[in-house]
Amino acid sequence: MPALNVEFTEAEMARLRARATLAGRSLKQHVHDVTVEEADRLAFVDGAAAEAARVLPGIEAHFPAGQR
Repeated sequence: MPALNVEFTEAEMARLRARATLAGRSLKQHVHDVTVEEADRLAFVDGAAAEAARVLPGIEAHFPAGQR
């Protein structure tokens, strides 16, 4: 399985450990989950923005600026 070696400052590592403890997960699992969740979030936002750009012209045509 692919792996990634990422460096953190001591302060960053302490924050990550604290968050992992609060989440009830190992540090490794927490960092994995947060990284994947952020990538998924960004993909969702990109998709939502593309869909909004696709449908917005139709909405604007249906509801002209003077009627909003």
